[in-house]
Amino acid sequence: MKKVMTYLSISMGLLFGLSTLANVTTVKADSVLPAGRYAFAVTRTTETTDQKGDLTSTVLPKGSSWLINTEYDKGDQTFFQLAPNVVVNLYAGYVYTPKVQDVKVISKGPASLYDHNGQLITDRALAPGSEWYSDRVIFLDHETYYRVATDEFVSIGNVEEY
Repeated sequence: MKKVMTYLSISMGLLFGLSTLANVTTVKADSVLPAGRYAFAVTRTTETTDQKGDLTSTVLPKGSSWLINTEYDKGDQTFFQLAPNVVVNLYAGYVYTPKVQDVKVISKGPASLYDHNGQLITDRALAPGSEWYSDRVIFLDHETYYRVATDEFVSIGNVEEY
């Protein structure tokens, strides 16, 4: 009886151990972005490469957006995999988080606008108390920005969600 219980215990342990191994999720260590959670906005028409750096037949049009599968660095450049063996360089656009949200300007004076590179837009600003639709959020220089127009972003410090 003791021998049967030992075999039964070993069999059950192997069975549950193998089922646990079958449920393990593998994550690519060089990517800090979870797949499908972030997107890439193309700011200029650009060619793509494969992971070896060879040009592909895929051309990304300016103004298009693509979900990011993974991120990796090659030398001093950052690349994003958008599809199997289709890669784009960071310099062709910017990374954002899709987030649909209405925001209201809470600053006492006009709220400054910035482009996706963090450059101040000098000929426009948002009026105090005005309300805006936003569809994406970017993170620049340790600060969050909401997009309120094509390539126009307002700092989180000047607005509130509602």
